[in-house]
Order: sequence, then structure tokens, then C-alpha cells
Amino acid sequence: MTPRVRDARALAATLLAGVALAGITPAARAQSLAGRVTASDGTVWVIYPSRPDACGDGEDFIGHLLGNSTFYSGASSYSGNGRWMGRPCLTGPVRVAASVFDHEVTRVRAYVGPVPENHGDARVLTVSASDAVAWLSGLVTKASNRVASDAMLPLIAADAPDPWPLLLRTARADDRPRGVRSAAMMWLGAAVNEHLGIADARDDTPDDEMRSQAVFVMSQRPKSESVPVLIDAARSSPHPAARRAAIFWLGQTGDPRAVDVYAELLGLR
Repeated sequence: MTPRVRDARALAATLLAGVALAGITPAARAQSLAGRVTASDGTVWVIYPSRPDACGDGEDFIGHLLGNSTFYSGASSYSGNGRWMGRPCLTGPVRVAASVFDHEVTRVRAYVGPVPENHGDARVLTVSASDAVAWLSGLVTKASNRVASDAMLPLIAADAPDPWPLLLRTARADDRPRGVRSAAMMWLGAAVNEHLGIADARDDTPDDEMRSQAVFVMSQRPKSESVPVLIDAARSSPHPAARRAAIFWLGQTGDPRAVDVYAELLGLR
């Protein structure tokens, strides 16, 4: 075989490999990453780019995902000013600690911000945001209650298009656990507030607090009475605090109309 023939065959092989790689679908990439994550038991760190507005301390909190809210790993939230117990909120990639047992993800925890130099004996997978989103979306739609619910935070934090259509489908999926659907509704409610520009409650006045309390009192009435009022307030209340409260309590009712209202307010009907 002449050198020219060998070079031609090598070039052809390289081109074919490139074509094959380009033809890999997002689903195939997700399966590939899922397989890498669950290849062996233990802790696996999956690291990928975070959305530009996300920040954190790399240990305890994630900030600025939806409005001015700050989220602790585990999805409890509160409003803040970009700091948590005096710590600055720093930009950095998303890190997901996936606990694997018997080749199945049994827990996920999310962090944003500075990356530690040492992850101990854990495996570290550095991937693209799109591959991470495909993997996390699979957890949301198929994993157990806790894993699916906890996978939503790192999904939202990824530098990728907003996952609201997926979470809307999840909230409507009768075959998913109630806890997963409730978690999807919580995140969708926060997304609605951000989309409407009413997420920040720092400037609420005592009158705003009274309006929010009035909405809460109404939410405790029978659903036949409370849900229509909450829907109207979520759609059109002129007071941001009351509208924000109505959006939240509407999501807590479990009424299927709440998902439709969220979709409408997000412009995704």
C-alpha cells in the first residue's frame, strides 16, 4: 500500500468518525452520560456550565436563578441580596453530586460557584450543558420521587434554554408521583413570577403584606370558592405582592387548572 493510499484511507476514516459523532442524537448522548454516571457505585461529580446569572458559594447556596431568590441544595428558598450568612455569591459551573448504588442514581445534590481542587475518591465528569440537561431531564421524567424532584434545581441552573415546557409536562403527568408534580409546580410558580417581573419582594410594604395575607386566607376556603378567585388574582391583580401570593397558593391547591394558568402566564399554552 502506497503512502498516498494510506493517507487517503486515514482521511476517510477521520471524516466518517466525524459524521458518526455529528449524528448522535441528544437522547443517545443522555444515555451515554447516564451510563457513565451509573457505571460504578459511589459518588460521581457531573460538572457543566451554569447560566450567566447563576452564582453560589460552591458549598451551600445557589443564587439569582429566578429573580433575586437564593436556593439551598434541597430546594428550600428565601429572598436575599446575593449573600448567604455573609458569604459572597460567586459565578462558576454547576456541580451535581450523584450518589450511585447498584448502578442507579439514588440522590443528587447541586452546587454553583468555585470548584474545589480535590473531589476525593469520587469520579469527576466534565460535560456540556446540553448533555447535562438531557441526563437531568431523564431523571425528572423517570427517576424516583426524591431524585426527580432534586434534579430540577441543577436542570434550571444549566446554561441552556429554560426547562419550563418539560416541567409543565411533568406537572401534568398523572403517572409521576405527586411529590414530583408538586416540585415541578413550585419551580413553575417561581418562573411565572420572574417572567412577570414580580419575583422580588424586598420592597414590599406593610400594605403588601396585608394583601398577601388576604390571599392566603382566601386560599384556605373550599376549592370551589378559592380556586376561581386565585386564578383571577394570578392573572390580573394590579398589586405584585397579591399576584405573587395568588400564583404560589394556586400551585398549592393541586387543581389541574393551575398548570394551565402557569402555562398561559409563561406564554407556553
